[in-house]
Amino acid sequence: MATAAHPAPRAEVELKRQIGLYAATAITVGNIIGSGIFRSPHSVAQHLTSFPVVLSAWILGGILSICGSLALTELAVTHPKTGGLYVYIREAFGDAAGFVFGWANLWVIKPTVIASITSVFALYFCQALHLPKSAEFGAGALAILLLTWINVLGAREGAGTQSLFTTAKVIGILGLCAAAFLRHSSAAPTEAAAAPGGAAGGFLQALALAMIPIFFAYDGWTDSTYVAGEVIEPRRTLPIAIVWGTWLVIGVYVLTNIAYFHVLGTGGVAQYEAVGAETMQRLMGSWGAHALAVLVAVSTFGTTNGAILTGPRVTQAMAADGLLWRPLAALDPRRATPVLALWIQAVLSCLWLWFARGFEDVSGWFVTTSWLFYGLTTAALFIQRRHEREGRIAAPSYRTPLYPLTPLLFVLVVAAIIASDLHDSGWRAWAGVGMAALGLPVYFLWQGRRATRGG
Repeated sequence: MATAAHPAPRAEVELKRQIGLYAATAITVGNIIGSGIFRSPHSVAQHLTSFPVVLSAWILGGILSICGSLALTELAVTHPKTGGLYVYIREAFGDAAGFVFGWANLWVIKPTVIASITSVFALYFCQALHLPKSAEFGAGALAILLLTWINVLGAREGAGTQSLFTTAKVIGILGLCAAAFLRHSSAAPTEAAAAPGGAAGGFLQALALAMIPIFFAYDGWTDSTYVAGEVIEPRRTLPIAIVWGTWLVIGVYVLTNIAYFHVLGTGGVAQYEAVGAETMQRLMGSWGAHALAVLVAVSTFGTTNGAILTGPRVTQAMAADGLLWRPLAALDPRRATPVLALWIQAVLSCLWLWFARGFEDVSGWFVTTSWLFYGLTTAALFIQRRHEREGRIAAPSYRTPLYPLTPLLFVLVVAAIIASDLHDSGWRAWAGVGMAALGLPVYFLWQGRRATRGG
C-alpha cells in the first residue's frame, strides 16, 4: 500500500505566492520553446520526407502533450504545492517513487537540460558576437551562474526574467514566420527525393524515431507545476498556464514549420541542420543569419532561466519532506528562495556543460528519462481518482476532459515511443534511465540511515 496517503510532515518553510498568470504561462511557453524549433525540424524531415506527414507528426506531438497537460492540470489543482511531478508521483505511488524522480531530476534531468540548452545558447551567442569556439564554455557557464544569481534574488525576479525573454522569443519567431511569407527567397524550395514508403513497419519505425526530436521540442509543459506553491491563485492560474500555454506553443510550432517548408522545401529542411539560420539567410542574406543567431541566443537564454527557476523547487520539496539532506530545504529568510539547492544545481549543470562535447552529447541523457516520468505522472491520475472514490481526498475543481481516454492515450503512446527509443537510440538513453533507477537503492540506504539515527 502506498505511503503517500499519510505523507511525512513537511519542514516549516514558507514560499511566497508571487508568480502571476502571465509569468506562470511564460514559464510553460518559455520552457517549451528553446532550441528545439530551430533544430528538430531537420531531424524530423530526415525520417519523414512528406510535408503533410511531417506536419501531422508535429500536430500529433502537440496533441499528446495536450493529453498529458490536461491530466497534469487536474493533479496540479488537487495538489497546488511546490515540487510538481515529485508531489504527484509521491502522493500516488509512495515515497520511493517520489524519491527516484527527485533523484533523477537533481542529478540528470535538470542539469542536462540546462547544459544542453546552454550549449546552444553559447554557440549562437559566440557567433553573434564573433567570438572564438574556445569561448563557448565560458559564455555558457557565465550564463548559468548569472541566471542562478538572478533566481537567488527571488521568485519574482526569476519569473520576471522568464516573462521578458519568453515575450521576446515569441515575437522574434513570429517575425521569422512573417518574413517567410512576405519576402522572396534567394533560392527555390528543394523537394525531397522520395516520399516515405515501404512496409508499414518501416514507416512506423520512422515515425517513432521522428517523434523523439518532436518530444524534445515539446518538453517543458510540466515546468510551471514545480513552482505551484509560489503561484497566485493556483487553482485558477495553473489550468490556463499549463493547457493554454501548451496550445499556444502548438500554434507557434505548426506555423514555424510551415514557414521553413515554404522557404526551403521538404528536401531543404532535411538537408540543412540549422533550418532557422538557412531560412533567414535565404530571406535576408547574412544580416538575416545574424538576426537568427541573436534570436536563438535569446530563446535559449530564456529557456535556461526557466529550467534554473523550476529545478531546485523539487530538491527543496524533497528535503522539506525529509527525503533529502535537510539543509536543502532551507529558504533565504528575506527572499524565500532555495539558495543552496539553486547553487548545487548550477555546479552540476556547469560540470555537465564542461564534459559535454556539444548539444547531442547531453540531450540524449534526459529526453527518454523525462518522458518516462511524464508517463508515470499521468498514470498517477488514475490513482488519484481511486483515492477520490475511497473518500481519501476531495474532488478538485478541475476535471480532465475525456477522462480516461486522454491520460490512457498519453501513457500508451509515450510507452511505445520510449520502448522504440531505447531499442534504436544510443547508450545515453539507457544511461539516463539507469541513473534514475539508481535512485531506488539510494532511497533504501537513506531510509536505513534515518532509521538507524532515529533508533
